[in-house]
Amino acid sequence: MTTNQPADTAAAPPDTAIGRAGTPRRRLIILASVVLVLLAAVIAAVVTALSPPAASAAHGAARPLTGTGTGTTTLNLLTGAATSKFTGHLSPLGAESGYDNLTFTLTGASTFTYTGTRIFVAANGDKLFSAITGQGTFTRTTAKSTETDTITGGTGPFAGASGTYTDTISSVVISATSTSQISQSTAIAQGQIRY
Repeated sequence: MTTNQPADTAAAPPDTAIGRAGTPRRRLIILASVVLVLLAAVIAAVVTALSPPAASAAHGAARPLTGTGTGTTTLNLLTGAATSKFTGHLSPLGAESGYDNLTFTLTGASTFTYTGTRIFVAANGDKLFSAITGQGTFTRTTAKSTETDTITGGTGPFAGASGTYTDTISSVVISATSTSQISQSTAIAQGQIRY
């Protein structure tokens, strides 16, 4: 959760420590941070370029991915961290269960966004992985959200799987304390998968 704190109105002491070539320490730290971020981006690009293409593993035509499920989400109201456990039916997995790891951020008085990861587990143990990005609205006792999920692979026949699907989710709060909330959710998934 993002919390706004009042700005400190007292004047900060001047940063008089000097780094190399007369640059103030604060500027040197910012410059070093920018260099590290750029270096990480270059490394990620090189690793991506040198990795074998996922397209060869994600063979086949696009197939429909549809399903429904129910689950329970536990949200830490102080940090925005949440976990979900669910069961349902998802083509092409059939009967499945799974779990999410999510991070929620309030974006307004009754709106939120979230990101995270999901793992579906088929009855035979095969897994399907996805990355989650969603947004929604809430009241004291309910929430509705829509998320776009990107399939990032899996195990067994889903190794190298790709695709996207949309989840439409309705939730009802079943328990709440000052630090956590538990909700019961229903979801409808619609999209495509290649494997």
